[in-house]
Amino acid sequence: MTEKLLQPREMLLALVNPVEGQDEAFRPWYWETHIPEVLGLPGFVAAQRYRAATEAPASHQYATIYEVEGSAASALGLLFGAGLGMSPDLDLSTMVFVPFVAEGNPVLP
Repeated sequence: MTEKLLQPREMLLALVNPVEGQDEAFRPWYWETHIPEVLGLPGFVAAQRYRAATEAPASHQYATIYEVEGSAASALGLLFGAGLGMSPDLDLSTMVFVPFVAEGNPVLP
C-alpha cells in the first residue's frame, strides 16, 4: 500500500453567539454574508460551520472551523484587520477565536 503525505493546514476556530433573541436574524447574515466574506480573504481555504446540539448545554451556539493556508495566527490578524461588515445581531462580548496548528502530517491510504 502506498501512502501519500499531505501538507497540513492550520485551522482557525470561531465560537460565536447571536444577541439574545436575535438568532433568526443572525443566521442568514452569518452563513450567507459573513462566512463568504471571510473565505474571500487571502489564505482562507474552506469553512465548516456547526451549531450546538439542542440537548447539549454550551457556552456558544455556533462554531466555524476555517481551514487556512499558512499561519492561523496570521489569518486571525488578517480577519480582524479586514474591515468586514458586522451585524448588530452578533454578540461581540462572547466571541472566541483560537488558532490551531497541525501536529504531524495527515496520512491518506
